[in-house]
Amino acid sequence: MAFQPTFVKDRPEKLPAPQQLTLENIERDCWEYLLQGSLKGKDGFHTFALGTYSGQEVEMRTLVLRKVEKSERLIFTHTDARSPKVYQLESGHTAGLLFYDPNRKIQIRIKARPSIHKDDFIAGMLWSETRLSARKSYLSIKSPGHILGQGEDGLPEHLRGRDPDLEESQAGLQNFLVLGFEVLQMDWLYLHSQGHRRAVFQYNEAGYDALWVNP
Repeated sequence: MAFQPTFVKDRPEKLPAPQQLTLENIERDCWEYLLQGSLKGKDGFHTFALGTYSGQEVEMRTLVLRKVEKSERLIFTHTDARSPKVYQLESGHTAGLLFYDPNRKIQIRIKARPSIHKDDFIAGMLWSETRLSARKSYLSIKSPGHILGQGEDGLPEHLRGRDPDLEESQAGLQNFLVLGFEVLQMDWLYLHSQGHRRAVFQYNEAGYDALWVNP
């Protein structure tokens, strides 16, 4: 699997009118937007909501889009290995990913098959690309969701108010985990004053089946 970043030229911010859209172009643009979201911190698709099933209820949280591999239909983010979402994703249920860009007026909903990566090539590659300021969160003494007596960040006293240096940051690797998502279905919604449009792409071994559906 290739992990070299792929830079793409920005598409025009002004999208075509609904009647000019084609299913082929929509599917291509969805992946292009996701790729841009993984590369640009200010892009509308840089963050997304992840929905998982705990066995009793659906839980949602916001994550950062870290990497996209269109050829493999894979989306990557990372999280603390101690987070409850990890156990929920290991249950075998599909995951739901929700992206929305208010500037493009585009929503992308994804059904995906999750995979967990810890102490492997993928985790090592993404760890090497992680800035020291981001590694800091993996140095928390407490696990995510741990009940605290007061509002604090859970970090060791010597790291409060500053980023770790490279050597200090390495201690966070034990808590670093990559979540991969194989896209099974993509649901695209375009909000437009001339009428909304919605399309669904169901992926299979041959490529995908595409359908227009009522918004």
